[in-house]
Amino acid sequence: MIELLRVDDRLIHGQVAVTWTSQLGADTIVVANDRAATDKLMQSAFRIAAPPQATLSIKSVKGAILVINNPKHEARKIFVVCASPADALQIVRECPSVRKVCLGGIRQAGERRRVTQQVFLDEKDMEAIDGMVELGAQVSLQSLPDQSPMDVAAIKRAYGA
Repeated sequence: MIELLRVDDRLIHGQVAVTWTSQLGADTIVVANDRAATDKLMQSAFRIAAPPQATLSIKSVKGAILVINNPKHEARKIFVVCASPADALQIVRECPSVRKVCLGGIRQAGERRRVTQQVFLDEKDMEAIDGMVELGAQVSLQSLPDQSPMDVAAIKRAYGA
């Protein structure tokens, strides 16, 4: 069962490895990132950062979709992490079991506008968010589990849309 799909461009770090994994009760973390799937240094760093109680799987986005859709993983409590709203949209589009998406950490780059202290979005990100909502996903923005989540309407207001 997919507990949550989190968008965080740092992928695995303290907030994800400790706080979110334990809050969700996840026994498996799937990193869905094309670069991480082939970068041995990133994989080593993620394995060090991952909590010992959770199995870590580092896959390309397409590889993660195969894992998520594999019926043999239905009994697991899976926490999926990807780096961008575009990757999240691809996962939501191809994985009917992914219904909850949490934007967490997206750093400033290019034309991105500040939405919160930790999240910056551009027009393509907003389009991806709209696409996930159209597919029936519940999208929110929340840095830590003990903080109140922002819904899509609040995200759009903060973005200036």
